[in-house]
Amino acid sequence: MAHVNLLKQVKIDDRWVLRSIPKKANGQRDWSALPDGNYFIEFREKGKRRRLPAGATVAQALEVQRRKQAELEAIAFGIIVPRPRPEDLPKPVLIDGLIDRYLDQIETLKKPNTFRKYNAVLKRFAKHFADRTLDAVSVEDLNDFIVKLKKGGMSPNTVLHNVIIIAQFCKRNGRSGITRQVQLPERISSLPREYTQEELTKFLAACVDSEVALFSTFLLTGFREQEVMYLSWPDVNQRLRTIRVTAKPDLGFFPKRWEERKVPVPVRLANILERHPQMNGSVFMFPSPTGNREQNMLRLCKVVAERAGLDPTGFDLKTFRSTYATRMLRQGFDVRTVQDWMGHKSLETTMRYLVPATDVHDRLDEIEIPGINESGVPKKAPGSERLLVAPQRKMRR
Repeated sequence: MAHVNLLKQVKIDDRWVLRSIPKKANGQRDWSALPDGNYFIEFREKGKRRRLPAGATVAQALEVQRRKQAELEAIAFGIIVPRPRPEDLPKPVLIDGLIDRYLDQIETLKKPNTFRKYNAVLKRFAKHFADRTLDAVSVEDLNDFIVKLKKGGMSPNTVLHNVIIIAQFCKRNGRSGITRQVQLPERISSLPREYTQEELTKFLAACVDSEVALFSTFLLTGFREQEVMYLSWPDVNQRLRTIRVTAKPDLGFFPKRWEERKVPVPVRLANILERHPQMNGSVFMFPSPTGNREQNMLRLCKVVAERAGLDPTGFDLKTFRSTYATRMLRQGFDVRTVQDWMGHKSLETTMRYLVPATDVHDRLDEIEIPGINESGVPKKAPGSERLLVAPQRKMRR
């Protein structure tokens, strides 16, 4: 007699595996023994093992198992498979419902920023495919959706980011590999931006003492905005000249990928931070005027740039981080070390910052070519001075 097994797909140690439903002491299935996941049925067909999705709920799984059992037995006895009544069939789960359930898991297990990104992408996806099931979405439907995103003004890289999130959602709900067949725009690999020495000199010269400490920390640690925002005094070790990125659960802050790290700092930054006063008794190194975490660092960055006579639109906090990575690699630090300092997941991400040097004009000017008139050629290119931070000034008390 045909037999249909019921399995559940669950995540164990970051891997999706199929597990049989455990049984209680009385022999009944213990449906709550395994984590949340989707159900599958397993059976033999023409000597080969087959597995098919069986829904996300116990009721759906049992109904799919019952129908397949009846179908196999009917085939075995040479009779027609009875057609189940529509009212007996489980109602299909629409994409909206699958997305709500998936986002609930993301909100619980991931960081708030990750949830916001997933929420925006998947809600847009759900709106486009309203009142449809995931199984009813074809490859051509996905191609049409991607074309709509592109025509709506979305950049190729953002489109690819959307497709990655949608692919993870589809895989989680039994449609693994569907996005591999769609037509995708080519990824644009742009060079990382970095500030010139002339820009940094003007910018830091326009800073007051507290601003010098703040933006020197961005420039000489490569920290992300939130890492500096939540930086506290116990994170700084003046004796070892290191700064740590640490989790602060009571404040709702966790490092990216939940990994803490320690970064050595140059003596110049250590001296600046040693003279930096603790403001309003706050635990934060760079607090707001009320002593809480400062959430307007980007606005302050643009204010300083305008004060320095620079274009504020060309200044942001992320470029301090890419400037740090690029300069550390040019100084000869190996990629693995810089990867650790930056908190990157892969070496490939760090290697993006292995870009050609820009302050090469002095060495180029040393090249002698007979017959070329050298009169009027400047000896130094603008911004070629090798100054990392503004001259240290007396602290304002």
